[in-house]
Amino acid sequence: MSSPSPFAAVIFDMDGVLVGGEPIYYGAATAVLAEDGITFPLDDYKKYMGTKSGWNEFVEDLGLPRPPAYYRDRCGELVAAAYRSVEIALPGAVELVRGLEEIGLPLAVASSSHRTNVETCVERLGIADAFDVIVAGDDITHGKPLPDIYLRAAGLLGVAPRDCLAIEDAPAGIQAAHAAGMTCWAVRTEYTRGLPLPDPDRDLESLTEIDIADIAGVPA
Repeated sequence: MSSPSPFAAVIFDMDGVLVGGEPIYYGAATAVLAEDGITFPLDDYKKYMGTKSGWNEFVEDLGLPRPPAYYRDRCGELVAAAYRSVEIALPGAVELVRGLEEIGLPLAVASSSHRTNVETCVERLGIADAFDVIVAGDDITHGKPLPDIYLRAAGLLGVAPRDCLAIEDAPAGIQAAHAAGMTCWAVRTEYTRGLPLPDPDRDLESLTEIDIADIAGVPA
C-alpha cells in the first residue's frame, strides 16, 4: 500500500465503483444471447469488463449469427432500462463522493458506458451535482485500456494527470489510469474478486476503507 498523499482531483469509474454496473451489462448480454440459444459464461465476459468493446467484437469472438447492430440495439434497451431502475450505490460510494465534495475537491466520472446511462445512474444515486465533469464512452474514440478517457477528464478538470487519483475496479481501467500517469486505487467487486489486477497502487475490498484524509491530506 502506498503512503497517504494528497491529490488535486479524484476521477471515478462508474460501473463496479459507484454502482454494481457489471451485473447490468452481463445480465443484458446473457439475456440477448439466450434468445439465440447461446450461453456467455461469466469467465468469458470478464475479459471485456471496463473496456469499450462492443458487439462487433462479440459477434466475431463468439461467432454470433446476427449482425452487431441487432445485439447492440437489443442489449442497449435492456441496459438503459436497468439504469433507470438503479436505486442503491455500492458501499461507501455516496459517502465518499459527498465527503470529497464537501472539502471542495474537483470530481469527475470517467466511464466506458454511454453518456445517457452515466447521467441517469448518477442522478438516480443522488450524486449528479457532485461531479464537475463526466466523460463517457461515446465522448472518446479509444477506450480503456488506452488513457484517452482519463486524459480528457483531467483536462476538463484543469488538473495535471499526475495529480489525479483514479478509482477503478477492472484491469482495463487500471491500465488506462496508469497510462495517463495517474495513481490508481482498485476496489474489488464480486466480478473482480480473485481476478489478477495489474498492480493498482492500492487494493481495496470496499470504498468504506478509504479515509478522506488519505486522498486530500487533510483531516476528514
